[in-house]
Amino acid sequence: MSPSCSELLSSIRACTNCSNLPLGPRPILQIHSTAKLLIAGQAPGRKTHEKGIPFDDPSGERLRLWLVGHLIN
Repeated sequence: MSPSCSELLSSIRACTNCSNLPLGPRPILQIHSTAKLLIAGQAPGRKTHEKGIPFDDPSGERLRLWLVGHLIN
């Protein structure tokens, strides 16, 4: 049996693998049970770590422009 979205989120958010990093662990993610696309990033910067919102910075703007461009073409 596969875990539900809420079980998976709880497990990910409880992760302490990065406790030795300067900002400490804070997995930042969004998930939906009907999602058909996974976009993964790594090592968010300090602002993203503090805000807790994935891709809410210039890199996210570039990502959205790139995605829209590929969906149109």
